[in-house]
Amino acid sequence: MKDAAVHYELNKSLGIIRIDNPPVNALSQAVRAGILDALEQARSDSSQMLLVLCAGRTFIAGADITEFGQTPQPPSLPDVFAALENFPKPVAAALHGTALGGGLELAMACHYRAANPDTRLGLPEVKLGLLPGAGGTQRLPRLVGPELALDMISSGALISAKKALAAGLVDQILDDELEPAAIRWARALLADLAPVRPTGERPVPAPAEADFLVRHLQKTARKQRGQLAPGYIAELVELSLHATLEEGLQRERDCFLACKASPQSAALRHTFFAERATSKLPDVPTDTPLRPIKRVAVIGAGTMGGGIAMCFASAGVPVILVETAQAYLDNGLAKIRQNYANSVKRGRYSAEAVTGWLDNISGTLEYAELAEVDLVIEAVFENMAVKQEVFRKLDAACKPGCILATNTSYLDVNAIAAATKRPADVIGAHFFSPANVMKLLEVVRAEKTAADVVHTFMKIARTIGKIPVAVGVCHGFVGNRMLRAYARQAQLMLLEGATPTQVDQAMESWGMAMGPLAVGDLAGLDIGYRSRRDQGIEPRSVMESALSDTLVEMERLGQKSGAGYYRYDPDTRARQADAEVEQLLHDIAAQWQVPQREIGDAEIVDRLILALVNEGAAIVQEGIAARPSDVDIVYINGYGFPSWRGGPMFYADSLGLDTVITRLRELRELTGDERWEPAPLLRELASAGNSLESLNGGG
Repeated sequence: MKDAAVHYELNKSLGIIRIDNPPVNALSQAVRAGILDALEQARSDSSQMLLVLCAGRTFIAGADITEFGQTPQPPSLPDVFAALENFPKPVAAALHGTALGGGLELAMACHYRAANPDTRLGLPEVKLGLLPGAGGTQRLPRLVGPELALDMISSGALISAKKALAAGLVDQILDDELEPAAIRWARALLADLAPVRPTGERPVPAPAEADFLVRHLQKTARKQRGQLAPGYIAELVELSLHATLEEGLQRERDCFLACKASPQSAALRHTFFAERATSKLPDVPTDTPLRPIKRVAVIGAGTMGGGIAMCFASAGVPVILVETAQAYLDNGLAKIRQNYANSVKRGRYSAEAVTGWLDNISGTLEYAELAEVDLVIEAVFENMAVKQEVFRKLDAACKPGCILATNTSYLDVNAIAAATKRPADVIGAHFFSPANVMKLLEVVRAEKTAADVVHTFMKIARTIGKIPVAVGVCHGFVGNRMLRAYARQAQLMLLEGATPTQVDQAMESWGMAMGPLAVGDLAGLDIGYRSRRDQGIEPRSVMESALSDTLVEMERLGQKSGAGYYRYDPDTRARQADAEVEQLLHDIAAQWQVPQREIGDAEIVDRLILALVNEGAAIVQEGIAARPSDVDIVYINGYGFPSWRGGPMFYADSLGLDTVITRLRELRELTGDERWEPAPLLRELASAGNSLESLNGGG
């Protein structure tokens, strides 16, 4: 059948199973059934060997995750792969593009594997809160050894065809056009009388070091803290060392189903789809014309500007860095070179690639040299007057149609746009530091920003490897506005009786990458101090900032000064509780007449996370975020919220909105703080029996 997902043909003595299920050849029910049908045909025909090929731009990119919420339909993946592995004729697979998840598991169930040079292979299921459920944890150790298998499965990282060949995961690199090269390779195997070679019958190579599992668990303890799947993965790889394939597959299936049914996997699948939905804007059609972006300028060669320049240069887009003095420009370019050199040293990039990227970066002191650029991103000091002056200069220097973007964390993009005669061309671009590393990019739509500017900027953000989230104008946009509510609660609890250590440990145990006080010390307490002063808030005039303001005035700025909420070891930067800070807390609490009491970890988590939930709901209701899932993506990718909890909005749904409202009202009663009044959106949804998820609408 022409429209079938799997086609079988006999090419002399070679039976070819061709999978054609666009866009990524996912292992849907039709594909699974088609493979078994092809095997049945091949069983009785004159073929002496089978070759699995995939049409399109990739091999199989995994299972069909759209089927996850549905009743499973036979045949199962394990049954299909067992049929391949136990087939009486040799079965080979030719890989290209990516071979991921179930796709790689299918390849490993075949007896031989070859790949194009640019093929990437991996088992990324852990990123969805899952583990390979169709033999990956048992077959991969048999092919590459337990150490590499454990690393690949637990990290979800992909490896190159070259590394796969060296490890024994593939048998051949195909240098020419895939299909003819694959057929020649398969016929060569036939000529050599290549035998049936079931992967499951291979013994697992002995580990190079007996304690490899212990060392792995120690290395990943913090990074994967609280996650279900990594523990199962370690158990299953260890099991492969001494169990039969059948025993391993049975335990693997049990663990897979446990992960699949877990709240963690539901949260991670939500995150997976939410990341892809951020570019879908209801009022910006997908066919909106794009403005060409061939050359970019960045104003300011400091840490942020240099990082932004690296993003574009590494994506192959020429960049001009603009500074006010040669010394500043030279220093900025030197830092970029050093950052790239460090990446080469760590093996992240090749020296050849970095040389090419550096060639994409030039510098100038003259705005006149920006006459032909297509996009300018301003990354100067966070001060309205300074930024408006820059935009007046850009307005005069840049050609019509050039997009003018401001990198700002808090400031009013409408006011910045008003400094130009072309407000439709102005957009906000809140990069997160370090800009060359952090994936999140808040794309701030001002009142007059043109639709094609928004569309173009969202596209170019993807080009430079960012996850763009469109947000509206308000103080702090989405992330920093929510952070303000979160940080406020942390400060209040310190005055009410909690210690910095208690607050941070409670949040880190819950899953946050860092606690709020440790984050403050890392960023520098003087940043918030200056921001409040710029807003006209006098130091120590507000209860919730009295402690941090006092610490700054004591020159306790955080890690960079060796002390903030904590003291820091000068060599290791390990944080240490400080009795001086705890005494200071008592003194400030007495000054503000705040009664102190014992505060438990459960209250700490509730107050901090529900502050995010309530503020996030208000942001959605105001239209600052297009959908609740956008709020989740901002907080996961910019603020250390654990992805396996799905983000603040997903977490609220997981608790149940009725429960959230009850807890918010209990906190209002406990604290007397009217800010705990549940956001109207939460009340409206709960009364209608709806969830925040109902507002996502599939993008």
